[in-house]
Parts: sequence; structure tokens; C-alpha cells
Amino acid sequence: MQRKYRSIDIAHLASGLVLSLPLHELQGSTEGPTVGISAVVHGDEGIGAEVIRRLSEDPEIEELRGRLVLLPVANPLAFQGNTRNTPLDMTNMNRIFPGDPDGWLTEQMADVIAREFLRGLDVHIDLHAGGLYPIVDYVYQLNAPELSRAFGRPFLYAPPHPYEGTTTEVSAQRAKAVVVELGGGLTAQEPYAALGLRGLKNALRVAGALPGPVEPPPAQTLLHRIETVRPHEGGLLLPAVDAVGGRVVAGDVLGRVVSPFSFEVLEELRSPFDGVMILTHPTLHRVEPGDYGYMVGELATAEAVK
Repeated sequence: MQRKYRSIDIAHLASGLVLSLPLHELQGSTEGPTVGISAVVHGDEGIGAEVIRRLSEDPEIEELRGRLVLLPVANPLAFQGNTRNTPLDMTNMNRIFPGDPDGWLTEQMADVIAREFLRGLDVHIDLHAGGLYPIVDYVYQLNAPELSRAFGRPFLYAPPHPYEGTTTEVSAQRAKAVVVELGGGLTAQEPYAALGLRGLKNALRVAGALPGPVEPPPAQTLLHRIETVRPHEGGLLLPAVDAVGGRVVAGDVLGRVVSPFSFEVLEELRSPFDGVMILTHPTLHRVEPGDYGYMVGELATAEAVK
């Protein structure tokens, strides 16, 4: 197998430093698909870069069939700032693809990623996480159910109206596309990194990029509605439900926002319906109005996948 690493220069910053994107290319000795794996489109979701690093060093990758293209840090500036959006223009990269070569810096980066990475793929897997504080656990089912199921996570999500301007909106025009939401937060990430690596390897087997038996998926639940519950008050968030995958009923308190100044409870965040926790907060931390609070998957409209 052949390996190549190159940096794709975007622009000189005012500091004089060059903003560039890292691209690893692995070429197997036998024919197979071109698979692209990206991570850290949102800079506070760094676990994806670690999962990609582990994949590149896994002994099984030496048996690669076809071509594997890895983009471990799609937004270096947001990664440096540990922020969801690019600090220089405060733009969410995963809402502006395919980008604009003459637009904001984030749009310029997205344009390069679309041209140099996304448009040449047969399979695209985009790794995400909960962010700086929350943890999350589900896989989007877009145009490749068999690949989404290969990650073995308990919950899949088929959105009725996918977000516009995402990486997969570009790649799915010609490739099989999957978005994985796994891990995040300030808690220990080792279990999520191990799960991510295991899922990636299984997905590569399903895609025909790795030999070996495919791990059959467990019984899974396909969600058709996920509701985000955001706080309207800022302060300290005291979690009441601190684990993903747990069941809740309509009206259950998911967390409370408490003033660190007056000590009063400013707000209770409640489940909008009977459902399952998809994104939650395992730790106490500061929260601002409009932040990601909780994500609840509706069970009434869900279906079992076997």
C-alpha cells in the first residue's frame, strides 16, 4: 500500500501564517472504491480526528482495496479556537457548502474541500460529535442505509428536511454518504474513539474497501423526528438526564438553568414528547441562551430496523 500526505494551502493570514488543510491519501494494491473520511468540520468536535488517526495506523488498513482519502481537520481555525464556527468570520462551515472561492474565508475553505476532496469520492463518511460540552450518539441515514447501519449504533435518523449546505449535500450527489454523530463533551472519550474506529472499519468492509466478514448490525431504531431543546436563560446548567440512549416521557425535566448569582432556578428544560435522549450533557457547566441544550428523538414516529 502507498501513502501520501500533502497540505492544501488556502491563504496567508494577517499573522503571516499559512492556512492549509491536511490530506492523507492511501492507495491499496487492489482495485476498490474511493472512500473519503472527514472530521472537525466543527472545531469543537476533535474526537473525529483521533478516530481517523487510529484508522490510518490500524494494521487492517494495510489490506486496503482501492483508495482512502482522509481529511482529519477540515476547519483548522475552528479547531485551534475550540469553537463550532470559524473564529475569523463566525461562520458555520457545515451550512455553506459547496462554498464560494470569492466569499468569506470559511466559504473559501469549503470551496477547496468540495473541489479537492468531496467531488472525487464513491463513499463519504463525515464524523461529528456533540461539541465542547454535550455528548451525542446516532447516525444519519441518508442515501446509504447499509453503511449507516454498519456503525452498529442503536439509533439512526432519517431527517425529513436535511440541513442545507453540508458536506454530504455535495458528496451525496454522486457518492454514498453517511454522517456519524458520536461522543463529545468533557468526559472520557476513549469508549467513543474505540466505537468510532470499530464502526469505520465495519463500514469500509461493507463498502468493499477492506476484506473480512462484516459485523451484522444489531436491532436498531430509525428516528424520523428529533427535537432540539434550547435554553432561553443563561447560567449554570444542572443536568437531570446525563446519559444518551435513555427513555424520557413528555414533560420530564432534562436539566435546570440556575443563576450562579442569585441561586434561583431560571428555567427547567423539559422533554417535548415521549422519546429517547440523543444529545445530553453529562457534566455541569456554563450555558448561554440558545445553546444546544438537549436533543430528544420521538418514539411515536420511529420504526424498528432489523
